[in-house]
Amino acid sequence: METTPDTETITGPTVRVYDHYVERVLYATLIGLICIVGTIGNCLVIIAVSMSRKLRTKTNVLVVNLSVADLISCLNLPWMSIAVLSENGWPLPDWICSLEGGVMILSIGCSLYTLGGIAVSRCCLITLSRARYHDLFTTFNMTAMIIFFWLVPIAIIAIAVSFGSDFLGYSELYSMCIWDTHHDNAKLFNIILMVVFYPIPLGAISVSSYKIWYFVRSHTRKIANATMMQPKVANVSGGIGAGTTAVKKNHFSKRQMAVTKNLFFIIAMFLVLMSPYGILLVLPGGEKLVPGFGVILLCNSCINPFIYGTRHPDFKIAFRQLLRCKTNFQIARESSFRPET
Repeated sequence: METTPDTETITGPTVRVYDHYVERVLYATLIGLICIVGTIGNCLVIIAVSMSRKLRTKTNVLVVNLSVADLISCLNLPWMSIAVLSENGWPLPDWICSLEGGVMILSIGCSLYTLGGIAVSRCCLITLSRARYHDLFTTFNMTAMIIFFWLVPIAIIAIAVSFGSDFLGYSELYSMCIWDTHHDNAKLFNIILMVVFYPIPLGAISVSSYKIWYFVRSHTRKIANATMMQPKVANVSGGIGAGTTAVKKNHFSKRQMAVTKNLFFIIAMFLVLMSPYGILLVLPGGEKLVPGFGVILLCNSCINPFIYGTRHPDFKIAFRQLLRCKTNFQIARESSFRPET
């Protein structure tokens, strides 16, 4: 591959993405940290679910799928560091860079759609009856959903390959293994990525969060009204009933609001990590910002285990036991979280 300096020409003015080599070192270092943290975190999630029966729920099937996609992305990042550090073009065989670009699209695309799937699953779990939830999320439907999450990015890769066998690979402008940003179909491909990978998962997460919030608010108000209408004359049975209602109200409110806050947190992370890069894909200019926002997007692969792991009571116990090299029995024994609640 011919050597290319840091300065690239884009149909007019000269654009310098990397002004100094220290920028390359910084990006490569951050990518390396994402690789290490993400690999450890996603492996912990996968191992925890495989070892603890308490964690083998339908929702966590999607969490494992998310971790698998993110793990693939993290294991693929060392090639990205090599590309960023190389001032004179991709130093290894071209097929490695092309494969890296395809795997990156595959893993990130599947991860984003799985995030949306998890939000929908939790929304149905909270707003629907248990019987209805299990009718919808059967083994067949769950399998079909996961396959669909992988097929979407595979279809995008197929589109990229249709543009040319060398379309996926080294970007001389950004010094990254993504796709040829000087190709005639590069702008079209950017739009396709934006349209397919951004609005659908974001819509699923946003709608699910709103429905959970609305359900929790309505249910809490009904319980509050029912409590206020109880007779004020206290007797033994009446006092117990009032106390029981209050306890149920408090338990529901705290548990469901915790899940609601978690989903709102997911939306915030999605917007922070995905939106800047997605917007830059379709807007002209801003080439200097693409590597930085690309690294921010990659952070999604190492943050997800902490969102779906550390904020879940059973995962907290499982992680602690795994780090202490405990057994499957000890993880399951110390866990008190009820499946699918």
